[in-house]
Amino acid sequence: MDNPRQKGVFDHLMMLERKEAAILQRHQNERLEELRTTAATLRAKKDRIRVETSAIKNLKAQMDKGLPLDDDETAHFVKLEPYLLMSRRMQLRDLQTAHRLIAGYDLFESKQGKSVCVSFHTAFEGVCLETYNMEMDLNRMVQISRHNIPPCIPLEKLAKENLQTDFKGFLQTLDLHLNALAGRKQQITLVKELVGTVEIIEKNQLCNFLALVCKAPADTDEDVLCTLEYGDLTRCLPTHVAIDGENKTLIASPQWKEHQVLLMETPVHSALLTMRKLGSIS
Repeated sequence: MDNPRQKGVFDHLMMLERKEAAILQRHQNERLEELRTTAATLRAKKDRIRVETSAIKNLKAQMDKGLPLDDDETAHFVKLEPYLLMSRRMQLRDLQTAHRLIAGYDLFESKQGKSVCVSFHTAFEGVCLETYNMEMDLNRMVQISRHNIPPCIPLEKLAKENLQTDFKGFLQTLDLHLNALAGRKQQITLVKELVGTVEIIEKNQLCNFLALVCKAPADTDEDVLCTLEYGDLTRCLPTHVAIDGENKTLIASPQWKEHQVLLMETPVHSALLTMRKLGSIS
């Protein structure tokens, strides 16, 4: 026969177990409901971000194309303008980080992040040359507000091609143009300083065309005309070199054919110094 006292103890233990199981089940249900609410909130937030991102892309595409905005789009733009500005600022920070790694130009924000100033430092063969500056507004569209870029640089053309769609690409291309111009100008300066027997008879502001008269050695008394054309404005080397002179036998010689290649592949002052060492010019 069961002991009533033991039965009472067992019943009490089972009651405690059921109570504990009920509490645990309630906690699990509450946690599950909490997770469901959190998931629903995150889905709603994701959907809202997707809609806002799509709206930003569409508005930016319209503005990049210069299309006018209607009243609803203008109101929507005013609402989304802080996000656009934030996006541009994040892009600038990425560019600043890249600059610290690869150099080339300096960027810093101004006007509480609503504009950016860029400094382009040019150099040739390890010698620092001119520095150029440009300020751009970052509001509705990226706009160049002021600069001291040389007029011969096709700034308007470069901006039309890349400024709105590829800001980083625009800065890199402009940097290449400025450094190439500085390099071509520096080569002309070095020709005047190092190779006094070579006369520069024609050049232009962009320094993408250069005509030189090279004095031949005294025993031949022949002058040679070297014409250099720089078709690629992002490089310091010519894309075409022509050799001419009255002595057709001389300019057709293997030696001057090699000099023509040398002028194509080497900075002009270095090429001329090599030609003088070889005795081709005085």
